Amino acid sequence: MQLQELKQRLAAEAKAAGICSEWYDFILKASSKERLITLFVKGQDFCSENNYPSPELRAEFSDIRARFGVFCADDLIAAKSPRSVIAFDNAAGTVEYGNFDAGQVWARDNSEITITARNNAFVVVSIDGAAKVNITASDNARVSVILHGGECQTQATEQARIKTTDKRK
Repeated sequence: MQLQELKQRLAAEAKAAGICSEWYDFILKASSKERLITLFVKGQDFCSENNYPSPELRAEFSDIRARFGVFCADDLIAAKSPRSVIAFDNAAGTVEYGNFDAGQVWARDNSEITITARNNAFVVVSIDGAAKVNITASDNARVSVILHGGECQTQATEQARIKTTDKRK
């Protein structure tokens, strides 16, 4: 699909889902697919709440999405020190953080992720839908988990801390 058509279809879906006019304009003015996927990452709250974009339009980004930490469908995740990881549909795999890394992981739908945090890493994990996340933290790592749904198993050793906030109540 050509960029112009992709932008038009993404904007139409976003408008139907209630996106604000500012972000609607951002979509229409995007200069590349890379810019569009950056908007997806930055607007993750809207995308998650509205299941946006549709699977058909997500497929248009299959060639570049892993570079931006976006994994969907049946993608296999194998990431080390990413700034962000967004996993949905049936994506599965591992994410590792160490040293002084800082990152954010969003897991939703039926995704399954194993996260390892070591040394002085700091990671924020948001879990929704039926996602399953297994977290291991060691050394002085800090992990903050926000449960909107799904399941999370945690294990902290040494001075590591994992704080879980359950928003399912």
